[in-house]
Amino acid sequence: MPESDGVTLWDTRSFLSPPSSPSSPPNALIILNTPLPPQHLFRRLWASASVRLCADGGANRLYDRFVRGKGVARAGEEDEDEGWDPDVDGDEERWLPDYVLGDLDSLREDARRYYEAKGVRVEHDPDEYSTDLGKNVSRLCLLEASSSSDPSGPAHQQQHQLVIVGGLSGRLDQTVHTLHALTLLVEKEGRERVWAVGRESAAVVLPKGKHHLKVDLATFGKTCGVLPLGASQAYVTTTGLEWDLGPTAYMYPTSLATAVSTSNHLVDEDVTLETDAPVVWTMEVRGGAE
Repeated sequence: MPESDGVTLWDTRSFLSPPSSPSSPPNALIILNTPLPPQHLFRRLWASASVRLCADGGANRLYDRFVRGKGVARAGEEDEDEGWDPDVDGDEERWLPDYVLGDLDSLREDARRYYEAKGVRVEHDPDEYSTDLGKNVSRLCLLEASSSSDPSGPAHQQQHQLVIVGGLSGRLDQTVHTLHALTLLVEKEGRERVWAVGRESAAVVLPKGKHHLKVDLATFGKTCGVLPLGASQAYVTTTGLEWDLGPTAYMYPTSLATAVSTSNHLVDEDVTLETDAPVVWTMEVRGGAE
């Protein structure tokens, strides 16, 4: 979504509601086997998407919230009922994914039986050289290619804006893998818009260049960060943060070996950021932190 003068717009509302015009990219969800975002946020992510995929055990999370748990926390599990609306969220048919795909080593049998009985496509992919997330991204690419070649459909099907649900909490190595996957999808595979949205945090890789971020402050909190995880260092200039980065400010350059802008704060919903190397933008999810 380029603006003028080579500035790229990143508006969080674009994945919190259906596309606003035919020229806006459709949204796709890939749900990982990690804690889901708070229900008030997950409800909006789900409703905004035109295709929804569960990466193997991600189907367990969906099943536990909307079938087995019905939004009620169980002993030893995170409190998933915050923001639960029984009139809307209690309808199980609303929460059926289009695919459950992966090597299926994490998918529980009760969840598998349920989704298969509901007509959801549960597919085993034995490829040992790709992750379950990678398998689902590959399926999304096939769906996009199929749509673009359909003579009854539009002449050109836009690439989906991809929202990876989860992957930013729990084990550190898994969180780093999620950020690695985001970077590869953007830098190597040419996907233009890939977000990760977890229970406590959301993240997006910003490529080299100029960016304008618009953050829905009703959904995401003021705490944010700029992480130079895709390069040894990055020269970053920002406006709109309580502690801006830049030549006359501080953390210039920013790197893991010198200084990193974590626990920064948004002043308002608009932030500008210019960087000479890919960086990860992070922000907190309201209602997600313990």
